[in-house]
Amino acid sequence: MIRSGLLLLLLAIPASASTEIKLALTGATGQPNPGLALPPFEAEDPRVGADALLAKDLREVVRQDLMLSRRFEVTDEVNAAEPVKGATWRLTAKASKNADKVSVRIKLANAEGDRETVFERFYRQDAPWMRALAHRIADDVVKAATGREGIARTRIAFANNRTGHKEIWAMDYDGNALARLTDDRSIALLPRFSPDGRFLVYTSYKDGNPDLWLLDLETGHSRIFSNQQGLNIAGGFSPDGTKILMTLSRGKSPNLYLKEVAGGPAERLTSHFGADSTPTFSPDARQVAFVSDRSGNPQIHVLDIPTKKITRLTGLNWCDAPAWSPTGEWIAFAGRAHNKDKMDIFLVDITGGQLRQLTHGEGSNEDPAWSPDGRFLAFSSTRGNRSQIWVMDADGAAPRLMADVPGTSATPHWSPAGR
Repeated sequence: MIRSGLLLLLLAIPASASTEIKLALTGATGQPNPGLALPPFEAEDPRVGADALLAKDLREVVRQDLMLSRRFEVTDEVNAAEPVKGATWRLTAKASKNADKVSVRIKLANAEGDRETVFERFYRQDAPWMRALAHRIADDVVKAATGREGIARTRIAFANNRTGHKEIWAMDYDGNALARLTDDRSIALLPRFSPDGRFLVYTSYKDGNPDLWLLDLETGHSRIFSNQQGLNIAGGFSPDGTKILMTLSRGKSPNLYLKEVAGGPAERLTSHFGADSTPTFSPDARQVAFVSDRSGNPQIHVLDIPTKKITRLTGLNWCDAPAWSPTGEWIAFAGRAHNKDKMDIFLVDITGGQLRQLTHGEGSNEDPAWSPDGRFLAFSSTRGNRSQIWVMDADGAAPRLMADVPGTSATPHWSPAGR
């Protein structure tokens, strides 16, 4: 029986252990992003060195966030007497530090004419959380200027083996603030955030079986969610956070199940002698994309939950790890067109009529995960000679390494916006 690559990986671990698609990130009309002039942030009191240093550090983080947002053409303003040409917005800030608190006042104004203020806000934050404050400022600027939610406060969870064991880690979307979330000292894989960002569900072998655990990120406490014999793998939370999609094998062929977060028996969604795995909800929770080998090699299929109708979307040599876009139009997945190809990231539309290859053999590229705004994809890639977490635009442009984390990293998942 042929299984998907992810299931092959899990089952191999001992128990002890192309149509053209335009997805450009320019403005809604296809025009270049608006310019944003960014002068130096100022100290509330220029005579206080700590205030000046705070202003400088804060600006560096905000500047990076605004550039990574890909919502603006950010240009440094060197001299206020010489305005940045072509800029739409101008962002200024004054910062101060008093004991263990930092205070910041920002102003977003029109860059031309009378420089009318369009957004102004005052912030006060504990000093150790300066970076978190900078991320919040960047998100507020994005919201004020574009009406869209920013993603600077989001995090990426992933599996990493730097300790000698596979554990679940998380980092800010810009690759900073790396933190280990589990200490199972075994094998932990496939983290999935809840829609409110409070919980993380993941698979762990710490009790010998690949069980599903639910981690409360506020308290740090975890509990067993599913420990059926065989595979227990999370596909993700429902959009309302009340249910979790799962792959369960129960010692037999893997199939798809749905279970209430509050508990109770799991509802079986598929019943097939082959392998149905790695499910992902559509944004309206009426459909589930998943991998199945029912037609031969693993392909992407879609299950309509109310009617139980199953539709096949792909016809490649191999497909794995589908992820439904937050906007609903696309399903990202890892796959290969031919047997000797490396794994790459693809998009398929929900009809199966449009297919686009986003990566092209730069190492093995797997585990796609959407940003909450649907504009970026995180994924694992061996293009740096070991598996690490990368991010790229939703059209495959501008790939970048998120962070040079020791060890190997895989199976990323993006937290919701503002969490």
